[in-house]
Amino acid sequence: MVQAINKQIKVFWLGLGTKEPNPFPGSVGAFRKMMEKQGIKYVFYESPGTAHEWLTWRRSLHQYAQLLFK
Repeated sequence: MVQAINKQIKVFWLGLGTKEPNPFPGSVGAFRKMMEKQGIKYVFYESPGTAHEWLTWRRSLHQYAQLLFK
């Protein structure tokens, strides 16, 4: 099943800012650990010095779009 997930999803993206308030860092961290334990491939990006704001989304979109169009 994990192989099918990894094959079907081109880019599984997770992103947040380094200054995100709780519970975001903990919940995203727990989700990442679960994904790793299951063997599901994903890409993680941290926007330096930002929280849940426009700049975080803008940087994330820039990083994500580059992976989609490879």
